[in-house]
Amino acid sequence: MVSASEIASWAWCPESWRRERGLGEEPANQAALRRGGRFQGLTAVFERRSRAVLSLGISLLVLAMLLLAVLFLLGVRP
Repeated sequence: MVSASEIASWAWCPESWRRERGLGEEPANQAALRRGGRFQGLTAVFERRSRAVLSLGISLLVLAMLLLAVLFLLGVRP
């Protein structure tokens, strides 16, 4: 698996990326990499929760439309 930081490292400087991978050298910006990893984790949680809320909203909208259709078919005016 390739991480976003590895892609960024390669895009910034392929030679640096090659040395990190081939020579086992650790990047000097370990703190920034950890912050980036935490940020990506928080972003993933936010996206999952956003999808859940969106699904709930769509479900409630469909339920309201069905209820309105049933009331209309029964002749009850809201």
